[in-house]
Amino acid sequence: MRNGNFSIKAEEMTETQKTLAILKSRWPEVTLIVGLYSLVELSHSLFNFTEPDVMKTLFFPSILFILSLAVISMILSYGFLRTVYLEGPKEQTPMDLLKTGKHFFWRMVGFSFIFAGLYFILTVPIFSIIKYFTSTDTGFIESANSAPWLYHLCSTAAMLIMIKIYLFIPALIVVLDCQVVNSFKLLSKFKLFKSKELVALFCLSTVIHLLWLLLKIPENPETISQYVIKIGTIVTGQVLGLIVTVTAVRFVSSLDLGYDSRITDSNSEDLQKYPTED
Repeated sequence: MRNGNFSIKAEEMTETQKTLAILKSRWPEVTLIVGLYSLVELSHSLFNFTEPDVMKTLFFPSILFILSLAVISMILSYGFLRTVYLEGPKEQTPMDLLKTGKHFFWRMVGFSFIFAGLYFILTVPIFSIIKYFTSTDTGFIESANSAPWLYHLCSTAAMLIMIKIYLFIPALIVVLDCQVVNSFKLLSKFKLFKSKELVALFCLSTVIHLLWLLLKIPENPETISQYVIKIGTIVTGQVLGLIVTVTAVRFVSSLDLGYDSRITDSNSEDLQKYPTED
């Protein structure tokens, strides 16, 4: 009955409202994923409060813990996105998400390396051009601390150039269960502005991220108020990111891409099956 009511109401919703309705319906999973990702981001700041002698002893266990937490967070989010495609607002257990999400882990890692390479290739010339017209005397990496406005401007420009890759490649991998190479081949079938709400959400998250620069939030907070602001910005950023990725998955799943998505690899029994049309 609950899913039936959801379907009836969905007809009157915008795409963003439908995404928010799914996130609201599955709030325990959303809270878990956002909380774990936020803890990973905050971990560096938390370790600065540890005594130096204790930190030396705990350095490698801490790195291993953070890495494990990051991997678990990623797998949970992939499982969440996949089950959003398969089940919509139906709640899942963390074990269901882990079981489903691990199927996509290495493909997403591969995509991350490709994306990072493209990002670097774009940001370096953008940085050089902007630097030429300014008095900034720093390298790109160093500019993150010495000239954060320049660093984030270059980063934002590169992200806007790669917006189709950022939005649609992960969604294609999750929805179609395709390899990274095939997802790039399918990218040409997308007209970016046919998903206006998705583009608007991405731009909104980008603008909010840039506005946070005006708050001058320290990387390593020293007071309670700074920690509250830091946590608030991290959580907000994670929620916005999840809204964008879920909307992207829903947009990709609404298209008829003519791709044979049947599972053929040895891990197929660990992946939830695609629904068949009646």
